[in-house]
Formats: sequence, C-alpha cells, structure tokens
Amino acid sequence: MKKATQWYSKQLFHLIHFGIRYIKEYWKFEIRGDPKTEHWLKESVMPCFVKWNSEINTYVSKFCSGSLNLLDVAEYYEKYNHLKLKYGRELVKIWPECTDPAKFVYEDIAIATYLLLLWSNTSSEKIRFLDIGCGNGLLVYILTMEGHSGIGVDVRKRKIWDMYPVNVMLQEFTVTPSNSGSFTETDWIIGNHSDEMTPWIPIIASRNSVKCNFFLLPCCAYNIDGTKYQRQNSSKSQYMEYLEYIKNFCDSIGFETIVDRLKIPSTKRICLVGKKRSHTEKEHEYNNNYINKVLSKELHTLTIYNGDQEFKAREAVERVRNCTQVDKTVIDTIISCVTKYLLSDINFKASWSPGREVEIQELIKLIPKDKLKMLKSECGGLQTLLKNNHHIFKVVNGTVTFRYPKTISEVKENLKNKHVNTHVRPCWFHINHPQGCPLDDNVCSFLHTNIHSNQ
Repeated sequence: MKKATQWYSKQLFHLIHFGIRYIKEYWKFEIRGDPKTEHWLKESVMPCFVKWNSEINTYVSKFCSGSLNLLDVAEYYEKYNHLKLKYGRELVKIWPECTDPAKFVYEDIAIATYLLLLWSNTSSEKIRFLDIGCGNGLLVYILTMEGHSGIGVDVRKRKIWDMYPVNVMLQEFTVTPSNSGSFTETDWIIGNHSDEMTPWIPIIASRNSVKCNFFLLPCCAYNIDGTKYQRQNSSKSQYMEYLEYIKNFCDSIGFETIVDRLKIPSTKRICLVGKKRSHTEKEHEYNNNYINKVLSKELHTLTIYNGDQEFKAREAVERVRNCTQVDKTVIDTIISCVTKYLLSDINFKASWSPGREVEIQELIKLIPKDKLKMLKSECGGLQTLLKNNHHIFKVVNGTVTFRYPKTISEVKENLKNKHVNTHVRPCWFHINHPQGCPLDDNVCSFLHTNIHSNQ
C-alpha cells in the first residue's frame, strides 16, 4: 500500500464514521459513533490493519523491489501512451464482454507494452508466442497487430474473438500437460492469469526448446496437479507465498527467473520472466529428464494430500457453483438437520422463539460427510447453502439463527416497489416451526397454507 496523506472516510453500518490517513510514517485513525462498534474498530480492526499493511510492504519489497526493472521507464510510458491512444478508446467503445473494459483493456495494453519492449531488448527478430489461457484474446490482438506472430488458446471462446481481424489467431483448445507439446515453434510462452496452468508454463517452455522463454503473471494459486494451492505459512499472504513457490519451482527446473512488478490496475501485478537458463544447450536433454523427476516427486507429494488423480483442466462449460445446483433432497436433508439443532432445548410454551444462535462450525459436525462433500464440490459449502435460504436463516459473522419473518410493508419498503407480489411462496415458518409463524396471515409476506413440508 502506498503512503498516502489523502483522507478516507466511510460510514459503517449507518452507525459509525471512521477515517484513516498516513502521516509521517504513522497511521492516524479517527472514529466516532456507536461506542461498542467504536471499541471494536479501535481494539480489533485497526491493529490488524496496521499489522497487515506492515507485512504486505515488507514481503513485497523484499521479494520484488521497484517496478519495470527490466525496462527503460521513460520508454515504457511513451510506448504505453502510444498504444493506449492507438487501441484503447475504440476497444472500450466496442467491448462486448460483461467484464469492465476500463480495467481489462488498459491492463492488457500495459502488459502488451511490457512484452513488446522486453522482446525488442532481447531480439531484433519478430517473436513467435503462445498465450495459454488467453481469455478475451486482447493481448494476442495487440501483440499481433504490432508485428509479432502468435496463437492464443483458451478452453472457451469469447464474444470479442469474432471482432478481431482474421490474422489474430485464437483457438478454443484445452491445454493439458499431455498435449502441451503441440506448440513447438515458439519463442515465448505467456501465462497471463493462467490459473491451473500457471506451474506448467515454465515446464512447457523448457520442454519446447532451450531457447524458449516464458512470461508469467500469477493470479489464482494452483498446484501442478490442478488442485488449489494451500498456504503453508500463516505469517505470509497466500499470494506472496505462492509467488515464492512458483519462482523456486522455475529455478529448480533450470531457469534463472527474474521477478518484476508491472504498472497495471491490479493487486496481482508481480510477474516472473524466464529468459535465461542455468544449463547449456548440450545439457538440455539431461535437464528435461531432471524435470520429469521433479514432477514425479511433486505429484507424489500432492497425491498424498489430494488423492490419486490426474491433472484436471478447467471445464469448457463453466458450471454454476453456488450450491443452487445441489439436489433438492440433499438440501432438504441439511435444512432439516440444521432446523432440529437450532430448535433443540427451546421452551415452546413461552413467546415465539427464533431458536438458538450457533456457530457454523458447530453445525458442520452434524452434517453427514457425503453431503458436505457434495456441497464443497458446488463451492461455498454449508454457509452458502444457508445464505441461499435467507428466508429461513440469518447468517452473521459465522453464526446462524432463524430469521424473523418479514411483513408485507417491510418487503415493499426494502424493494422500493409498492406493487411487489406477496403471498406467493408458502411461509416456511407457518409450516415447519413448532410455534408456527409469529405474524398474522394478512401481515406475513409469505402465504400461510396448511401444506405440510417434508422438512
């Protein structure tokens, strides 16, 4: 985080105002509002903020000091401004993707600028490149239009691909370790946010030829078997630890890996460049045999933790992974299990009870393992499922309780629509809660029926 003197303020929960600014190597906080929230911010949040900021600055500066270390900075800005005027405005106007063009267009222009200057400093000839996981193909488009020849491959075609000129080569193709040798005549392998292929970029470059280089901009952390990378050291962020892991891996397979920081609008802007080898051309075959041994050892270690499985590439059709595709019987079983636990040991002779308030971790222990495994495969797990059923449960700060049903007037006020339809879905509480719904039939926003639920 840059040292800033600008004042930032925000209203939190409509109860408290706070401000943070950096003055003469010290963070200054100004907080006013609700006393309890004020105490929580001062005693819990702010010390963590200071510690986090200090750690981030320490680790980042230690791992990579400065930006654009491999280029002439003045030349970079001159080139970037030229490409920005040449491509930026028109691309933003015609951008057909759902992503933000103001970010993605100018970010890829900045990456293209970096590569073009890096290549011009390395070779006077036109570069043959392969962009693995090219996404929208914008980087391939700019590099091609600037005179280089290359191919971009991705598991899914994007809308904008059809808008590029015919000389921009983009292929819907799933690169895996087994077929990565399909692209041999390549000078540079590019991995720009290449996700599960990130550890394979330097391997593919090494296997292609001793003269093949790579540019790698890691984002999401993956192991070489396609599973998510798990942080080992809690004193470091996962991002910084993964960068160190990837650099050490690149070094171990024969590259003299250079670390640099790009000028892009992203928090993940540290890149790895492999354009030098620690071995000669005569030793190249021996080095590739050594790489196979390194891979075998690495995969064996991962198999112990992740199970015996081959490399899994991303699916061509992106699945909806928010627990909405889980079988309804599984959902009903889990909701029933959570409901019984929240209602246990409650005095139902008293006024209407919202049940107990319990930690999500406590509820996880109650769910059968096969059901939890099914939820995890849909991303988010139990907490996501409970939040999806927000008409029943309230999930706040890792705790779960029943949500008090909303009245018709509350629903209309929240949606700012006086014509919203109510009394459409059956009231879960009226059917399932031992005390029924605490609201009258004509007040509750849900429909009170006598249909019995299986839950």
